Parts: sequence; structure tokens; C-alpha cells
Amino acid sequence: MEKKLLTSSTTVHIISHTHWDREWYLPYEKHHVRLIKLMDTLLETLEQDPGFRSFHLDGQTIILEDYLQIRPEKRPLLERMIREGRIHIGPWYILQDEFLTSSEANVRNLLYGHQDARLYGAISKVGYFPDSFGNMGQAPQLLQQAGITNAVFGRGVKPTGFNNQVSDSQEYESPFSEMIWEAPDGSRVLGILFANWYSNGNEIPKDREAARDYWSRKLEEVAKYASTPHWLMMNGCDHQPVQRDAAEAIKTASELYPQLNFVHSNFDDYIKALQASLPERLSVVKGELRSQHTDGWSTLVNTASSRIYLKQLNQQGQALLEKAAEPLAVFAHIAGAAYPHHLFTHAWKTLMQNHPHDSICGCSVDEVHAEMVARFARSRHRV
Repeated sequence: MEKKLLTSSTTVHIISHTHWDREWYLPYEKHHVRLIKLMDTLLETLEQDPGFRSFHLDGQTIILEDYLQIRPEKRPLLERMIREGRIHIGPWYILQDEFLTSSEANVRNLLYGHQDARLYGAISKVGYFPDSFGNMGQAPQLLQQAGITNAVFGRGVKPTGFNNQVSDSQEYESPFSEMIWEAPDGSRVLGILFANWYSNGNEIPKDREAARDYWSRKLEEVAKYASTPHWLMMNGCDHQPVQRDAAEAIKTASELYPQLNFVHSNFDDYIKALQASLPERLSVVKGELRSQHTDGWSTLVNTASSRIYLKQLNQQGQALLEKAAEPLAVFAHIAGAAYPHHLFTHAWKTLMQNHPHDSICGCSVDEVHAEMVARFARSRHRV
């Protein structure tokens, strides 16, 4: 490992983020209170510390809605940080479970995420699937149509590491954390697997001795799967507060490993550098990413049968919008009535607030799912 580090021009890209489950082991409002504290701290840190370069806001614009419900006076500052590239938002409205929501719901999710992000002046063109319990085969096709040429995900593919033999599950395996992901129609994107999960750069120490131990382990883990000298370290985890001293911690790492380039990065810069240094041949993974052989990050398929009543209510809501309300509104528009875009957007967004992977999958506390029943009703009543 040490020899490899000394002979490479490696850049360690540290991306600060939080993975924000809107509701899960606590009801929505409990998590909401924590979100306000997180966002207040983030904005304060970005204002006070120019060395804290940027923060990835988990790929879902609903976080902005939830924050501004309580802190509307923060909107000008939030907009400025987004325009300046300090906060990266979108491209989704929520981080859904792709298998338990309809095809149209997946399209609308990306559409509304783009529309919301555009209002703030910037859209993160990253196909972000950090914690989906498996990924839909058509994702590369959908992403390409939205002008997104990459996908970052945590489940469904097994990284085999250098010099390992690919086994009989070759369609789900890659020797690297980088691969090509191909949809059934042939659309392709660069796939980036969180081989060491999206917390592999969490809580970086700034103390030299602690940092020496931390990086000796972490660098070896990421090097095992990387196909290029650009290594990804995700500085965050589920509901993780902002690491306010990240800039100091990165400075310590640079002093300990002067032969490496440690940067407080973002996905735009990381993916651009990665694409410029990829090997000529990468493994091609086709269709759905649903392998259970994922070194511990399994696809949790049994959630498909958990709390069946939620799946039934969701199907009713989706069918009402897709097969009845919207087609009838088109007929009415042809006859001279105004098309109610605003009402349908509101109905779809209310429905999609039940689509996050810990919500529609039925794996949260009872209070979460009781609230979901009320949301399904509100969405139906709006059409």
C-alpha cells in the first residue's frame, strides 16, 4: 500500500454531505427539527470558513422545501450559496425506492427535482442513488434523457478488488468501484459504486496521531477498488451533522501524506477528473442492480412485502393521477378549460413524499406509516 501511494499522483476527493432520511427511526417532525439545526449549522459554516468549500445536499430538493418552511428568512443566503457552488442540489425531488414506485413517478421525481433546483440557479447533474434498495434497469436511459451521464449508487453490485477472479455472478460484479451501467435500450452511464459505503470519509480526525491511524486504514480500503488515481471519500452519513472542522482535518491529512493531494471536493470536480483518467476497458453491468452479493450492503428485497396496505394505497394514488385525473384534464383543456399544472404538481409531490426508500418500503416506525396514510389521502383529494 505504501509503495503504491509513493509512486502515484493520487488525489483524494473529500465530499462533505449528509444522507437525509426524511423519516425513518423517528417520525418526520422529529427528523425535521434535526434538519433545521443541520442547515443552520451548514450555512453558518459556509459563511465563516472559506476553507469549507462545499456540501452535497443528498441529491433531493425536498430538503430545501422542508428547511424553508421553518426558516423562510434564510432563502437569500441559501440561494447565494447554491449559485456560488457551495451547496449542490438536485437532481431528484426525493430519494425514492425505484421498484415500488411507478415508471411515471420515477420520471416525475426527476422532473420536479430539476424544476425546483432550476429556481435556485443550479442543478447537480449527478445520478444520485446512495441508499436505494436496488436500482431500476432503465435508470441510465432516464438519466441520459435528463443530460446526466453518470450514476452514483451504493447497492446491487459487488466490487471484487484488484487481482480477484470474477465469479458466476459476473453480471453484477466489477473489479473496480467504477464501471459502465447499461439500460435495456443500450443507454450507458458511468457507474460509481460506494464500494466502502457513503460514510468512508466520515468524521475525519484533525489530531495528527488519530489522523495517522484513520488514513492508514481508509486509504487502503479505497485503493483496493479504485481504477484511477482519483479516490472518493464521503464525509458524512445518515443524518450526520456537518463536520465543521473538515478544512483543518484535510490540512492535517495533507501534512501527513505530502505525496498525495487532499481536496475538499464536489461531485462535479471529482467526476470530471475521474472521466479523464478511466482505464480503456471497464466492466459493463446491465439492467437492474439487485445482486445480494454486495459485501454487506444488500438490496433489502423483503421490503416489497412489508406493510402491503401502503403499496396498495400508493398504487391507487398513482393510477388516479396517471390514468384518470391527468387524461381527463387534457380532454377538458382541449374543450377550452385551463390545464391545472399547479394542482397536479402539488398532488404528485404530496404522493412522492411517501416514496422515499424508508417510507414506501414500510421499514420505519409505526408513526411514520400512519402519517403516510394521511398523505395518500391528501394527494387523492387534490385531484
